[in-house]
Amino acid sequence: MARCRAKLNIFGSTREQYARVWDYGKAVMKYNPGSSCNVVIDGIEKPEPPLFMRMFICLRPLKDGFLKGCRPIIGVDGCHLKGGYPSQILVGVSKDGNNSIYPISWATCEVENRETWVWFLESLMQCIGSAYGAGFTFMSDRQKGLVEALSEVVPNAETRFCVRHIWANFKLKFTGSVFKELFWSAARATTFVEFQIAMQQIRELDEDAYNYLENIPTHHWCRHAFSDSCRSNMLLNNMCETFNSVIRDARDKPILTQMEWMRRYMMTRNNEKWEDSKEITTNITPYVHKLFQRMSYVARNCIIEAARDDTYEVQLNDDQRVDAEQFVHPYYTMDTYRAAYEPAIQPMPGPKH
Repeated sequence: MARCRAKLNIFGSTREQYARVWDYGKAVMKYNPGSSCNVVIDGIEKPEPPLFMRMFICLRPLKDGFLKGCRPIIGVDGCHLKGGYPSQILVGVSKDGNNSIYPISWATCEVENRETWVWFLESLMQCIGSAYGAGFTFMSDRQKGLVEALSEVVPNAETRFCVRHIWANFKLKFTGSVFKELFWSAARATTFVEFQIAMQQIRELDEDAYNYLENIPTHHWCRHAFSDSCRSNMLLNNMCETFNSVIRDARDKPILTQMEWMRRYMMTRNNEKWEDSKEITTNITPYVHKLFQRMSYVARNCIIEAARDDTYEVQLNDDQRVDAEQFVHPYYTMDTYRAAYEPAIQPMPGPKH
């Protein structure tokens, strides 16, 4: 009880904050022009006070930075909120040029189901100006109603499933270290031949295990079947789980205090990333620099034959590839990385909630 009284004195009444969500949304759009705030309530035509349902926030600097300097992959996830009015928070997170998380938007809603996910994805697509998700890739943990919502709102987008959650369900029926090793070998395989070898070994151990994995389309969880659109071979939805752990301190606060905590966190984080980028003197991001150092040991065994201009044939053991693209994708250059954090989020004046 003492802790509840202390929170009441520090953060104010939760009931009063729910009554001011419209004022907060107008303040966000006024002092951060181009930002989006979508508030949904129930019972506005009834004589009793309306009931708060959902609130979606997407700040314009985050939206612009995502479109200018991040890879077109979006992880979506949800987590529980604590406090006097338990609910859910839905987040959309991407990856920047340095392979760090880049939060795009978040929303507080009453429950996690197909209806709320459809509303969240529609609000997000309206923000970034995409029709049916064309050109984007969504990664999820297959939460309640999320798969159906993705197919409805973004049918033209590529969808991937977190392999860790597939393995968590798979190992409930098929246990053992051998199954684990073969399962991850199949997921990490970069060629169809390697994938087939791992799957045939699973089939020899257990036909039901093979059929279980065959029922999941390979383009959702196997590296060899991923398209080249998002230039990412991520198998896990760690970016959303990382962001959910970061906002742990905000998950037990009243609605407006929670939204202000997340807005200030994003403002501070973007400023830190911008200041760090000023100290980098190379043309590529630190992540790519470390990646090239690890790849240099393998590249010593490659045989490169020039074809014409910037087209080469690269051979490594029994595998060969013809590539005419740049070695460093534009998403990994410092110019693109800085573009993601260059816009400054203006502090929003007014009373503290």
